[in-house]
Amino acid sequence: MTLAVALLLGTLLVLWLAPVALVVGLRRRVEPKAALTAWLVLVTSTFLTLVAAVAVSLVPGHGPARRVVQLLQHCWSALSHGEIPSVDAVAGLIGVALLTVTTTRVVLAGIRRLRTQRGTHRRHMELLHGIAQVEPGRYPLLWVAYPEPVAYSVAGVGAPRSMIVASRALVDRLDRPDVAAILEHERAHLRGHHHLLVGLAEALAAALPLLPLMRTSPDLVRTLVELAADRVSARAHGSATVRAALLAMTDGGSPQGSLAMGRDAVSVRLQWLEGDGPSGRVWTTAMVAISGVAAALAPVAVGGGLVAVTGLITCVATAVG
Repeated sequence: MTLAVALLLGTLLVLWLAPVALVVGLRRRVEPKAALTAWLVLVTSTFLTLVAAVAVSLVPGHGPARRVVQLLQHCWSALSHGEIPSVDAVAGLIGVALLTVTTTRVVLAGIRRLRTQRGTHRRHMELLHGIAQVEPGRYPLLWVAYPEPVAYSVAGVGAPRSMIVASRALVDRLDRPDVAAILEHERAHLRGHHHLLVGLAEALAAALPLLPLMRTSPDLVRTLVELAADRVSARAHGSATVRAALLAMTDGGSPQGSLAMGRDAVSVRLQWLEGDGPSGRVWTTAMVAISGVAAALAPVAVGGGLVAVTGLITCVATAVG
């Protein structure tokens, strides 16, 4: 088995198996920030491994474009003479095709998502201008008159500033500690760039729905960012307060492109908040580092394992023969 083929197969196996591993980690209460890091690094490392597989398959040539032409000529010549093209040629062409299609689809989906995010922010500014009472800060807090307790965050893209929208009913109906926990939860979303992660997950799912890791990313990432924001709020206000605030919140129709405390994976979050308190910052940092390294090495490790297993089987078969 050549290195290029091993890298391609390793990448595909990771794309298929990673969702199971992430869900198992979620059930075992792995630190949400570490799981988010693992997901992001997995997405990046699988793409880079695909690039490496294509690069390896093109090394013998004198430039990528010329090598692709040579591979096409080789395959056509082999097929026209009733022969089977070499493994390197097939792997190289498959890698080039996958890389081209993947990059194009992800870029286009990302552009569409960015436009949606900008549109959401612009509509908020237009609707709330002159109506909301603005409380200045790093993330301006816009208080609006609404009969239900609502709070959600909207990320700015480019020049527009990120902001938090909250209803006056939030203060009228909830205790002050609960309100503080809710607002800290929304600030955690903005500080952690959670909107960007959710947007990336949705773009990947739209671009590559056939790949399990990409297809399951939106639901998984939405759950993880909510758990991560809950952990930040719990460190400041206590798990019991965050749990009470979550129970008091209802989904007040927050718009697409925003993150609201009471909308996603509520049952899972309540279970997490019933358990032990958030881990210490040192432990969280260590878990993030370990998860990132493991996710980065996964595609190459799986590919290397395939090479080793194939070599072992070949040696055994040769010895027996």
